[in-house]
Amino acid sequence: MEQYSRNTGILTLDEISKINETNILLIGVGGLGGYIASGLVRFGVKNITIVDFDTFEISNLNRQLYATTKTLGKSKVEITKKRLLEINPNLHIKTIFIKYDEFIDKKIYDGIDIVFDGVDNIKTKLLIEKHASFFNKPLIHGAIGGWYGQVGIILPGSNILKEIYSNKTKGIEEVLKSPTFIPGIVGNIMISEFIKFILKKDALINKILYIDVLDHEYRIIYQK
Repeated sequence: MEQYSRNTGILTLDEISKINETNILLIGVGGLGGYIASGLVRFGVKNITIVDFDTFEISNLNRQLYATTKTLGKSKVEITKKRLLEINPNLHIKTIFIKYDEFIDKKIYDGIDIVFDGVDNIKTKLLIEKHASFFNKPLIHGAIGGWYGQVGIILPGSNILKEIYSNKTKGIEEVLKSPTFIPGIVGNIMISEFIKFILKKDALINKILYIDVLDHEYRIIYQK
């Protein structure tokens, strides 16, 4: 328990135990997903399934937490697992090295409590929302691009991403890219919302928070 002692200023021991027992499905462990994975484990999550089909490449070095010159060309899920186990050797981590698409084995949702969206394209985000809703799992959504990001907790059946992305095929990340700082900012806000959701505090439930670090603007742009 000493490992989580610095979290106890805002959490009781019972609340830490509740976080310990939560089963997470994290889809995408690149820029955004790397910070999500690290934050979850450092906050006490012990059971996590990570899904990604990619390997580290040189362009990842500017922002992806586990990208180094030594990990280039290696599986993101396996390197992420290795690094997480260095934080806590007692984790239960399942890695799935596969592209998330319509043909994904839906058994990955078995026993899952919460799903995290760490992917970088709209098509996959919509598919994750569809599957999370079908399997009755809350989804913690995040998106990044340039100076900007968004975060929200999407409950089954709300179909928020389907609504806000209805006429879009490309996200702003394709144009504004992903500078060093934005994945960490948005990923850690996602972690804080996860904690609030688990503890039944005032979280961004069926809301989308817009984050503009250039002009210091944070506001709700969608709620249902």
